[in-house]
Amino acid sequence: MLEQTALVGDTDRLTYGELARRSDGIARYLARQGIGRGDRVGLFAQRSVAAVAALLGILKAGASYVPFDPSYPPKLLQFVYEDCRPALLLVQPSLLTPESVFAAAGGHELQSVFEAALDEPPAGPLPDVGPDDPAYIMYTSGSTGRPKGVLIPHRGVVRLVSDNPYAAMGTDQVHLQLAPLAFDASTFEIWGALLNGGKLAILSSPQPSLDDIAHSIARHQVTTLWLTAGLFHLMVDHRLDGLAPLHQLLAGGDVLSPTHVAKAQAGLPHCQLINGYGPTENTTFTCCYRIPRATLADAPIPIGTPIAHTRVYLLDESGREVADGEEGELFAGGAGVALGYWNRPELTAEKFVPDPRDPSGRARLYRTGDRVCRRPDGNITFLGRVDRQVKINGKRVELDEIEAALRCARGVEDGAVICPPGDVGTRKIHAYIKWRAADARAGERDRDRDGKGDSALLDELRACLQQELPDYMLPSSFTVMDALPLSPTGKIDRAALPLPRGAEPRPAASPAAGGNETESLLLDIWRQILGTQAVGLDDNFFDLGGTSLQIIAVHARITAAMKCDISVVDLFQFPSIGALAARLRRDSRASPPASTAGGAMHADERARRQQSALARARANSRRNA
Repeated sequence: MLEQTALVGDTDRLTYGELARRSDGIARYLARQGIGRGDRVGLFAQRSVAAVAALLGILKAGASYVPFDPSYPPKLLQFVYEDCRPALLLVQPSLLTPESVFAAAGGHELQSVFEAALDEPPAGPLPDVGPDDPAYIMYTSGSTGRPKGVLIPHRGVVRLVSDNPYAAMGTDQVHLQLAPLAFDASTFEIWGALLNGGKLAILSSPQPSLDDIAHSIARHQVTTLWLTAGLFHLMVDHRLDGLAPLHQLLAGGDVLSPTHVAKAQAGLPHCQLINGYGPTENTTFTCCYRIPRATLADAPIPIGTPIAHTRVYLLDESGREVADGEEGELFAGGAGVALGYWNRPELTAEKFVPDPRDPSGRARLYRTGDRVCRRPDGNITFLGRVDRQVKINGKRVELDEIEAALRCARGVEDGAVICPPGDVGTRKIHAYIKWRAADARAGERDRDRDGKGDSALLDELRACLQQELPDYMLPSSFTVMDALPLSPTGKIDRAALPLPRGAEPRPAASPAAGGNETESLLLDIWRQILGTQAVGLDDNFFDLGGTSLQIIAVHARITAAMKCDISVVDLFQFPSIGALAARLRRDSRASPPASTAGGAMHADERARRQQSALARARANSRRNA
């Protein structure tokens, strides 16, 4: 067992014996820094062998880990850091920017700690931890306008991946770590492999393309994969062949398309598809559904039944259980329930309620806010939300948090946001604002001067929101209104808000015609992906409402049509058709063939450069918005 491979990256590999020695050394290093049971250690890093070893070392030291998402804007990272106040930080220096809170916090370099771990002198025994000790804190969108940290105990992780028949987990399984460390899907990926003697293959590219995912699956002969619903749909549409080695594929985070499920089953006859459902507050999965082959292409996919060591109740507004076929709110109980929210006792008391069936009075149920019903066969069907929470690319979004950021922006008197129903991966957030009187007059002056109306003020507002919210929570369009519609009770009537025409955030800045073959091809691709004809050569893809998931779809179309060597990160760096077309033409004249260019640079170096490029691209985007 000790000689079996535990972790494999692009260029490095650790056996279970080596991982044990490395993580022991990291734990002792942390102990020498004063870290012990009950402390919190922050991790600001992308996926890597060193990062996973650090997670294990943190847990061995008796502490809990707090992963920070490098894609978050600096102000949001600063809020999370100040909220949880980790006792120590492990950082990846290539991700640091001058404005980063971690640059001033005096973090310890992750790779240096990892490399020095074998030289740590033996010390006393490492602390014991119990099932109710915190293992990690992950932050999710918050309805009050600020993210909230969810405390997950060790028992929750063990319950998720040990003796649980919803998926096969064992020494013969190879899991791919694709999720960011700050996304709770990584809990299943990492600990599903390591707590069962399996192999964890780590995809280090910070923004992988569909081809990158397919290549990693083939290279490492991955057998178990977890994808968000939107990414699952893209892989099925564009790289279904890349999923062929899989034995089991879990997808979730949003409603699965029955059409894509049917297509996947037809193309992957040896792969078991599993619909995974669950909030972060109940340790990643609450229910799972092993999709049978006989599933109809037009039938909704249930979320299934509770996984082991999990209880669910379907309750009405009075707290009574509903009958099969009737709608109720799903309450989750059992070993997966979180300890609560960090520093939020009132919210914890609201969302984590006593389990009336527990005679000890200590057990808690988590109110998911999901409307569901139970079918006659016992499987549960998801119907929607009881509140304004939505899922964007598999990530939880509280629309109230976006509204709070809108109302705090300079010049905004009031604001509202909606996210109309749509296909997974194409749902858009639309913002509606009312300017303060002085700023409204400024908008009128703009309108009189250049006919662009509120464009300057909206550009300023976009820039402000980019400093406060992660990319996936940014509105795709902004509509300026003289007054927001109100209900008879005086509250904003969101049902009366007009849908933007074509969901277009702004008119095209240049004629929608390509000046050459490359620009014409890119125009066609953007129009198809964005679902609008109003695309100009100088328009920013993200200002037109594009999302990170859609940029992956654009990349797949471009590489299929042009057979070019371009990365997803390049699309972030060149977000207009004019700039991207120039980049592609320049490469076609100057670059060696893709196979030569790819082989001349080690994969870890390419990943490091991608990380730096992506950080620069996002920073430039925020500065120039």
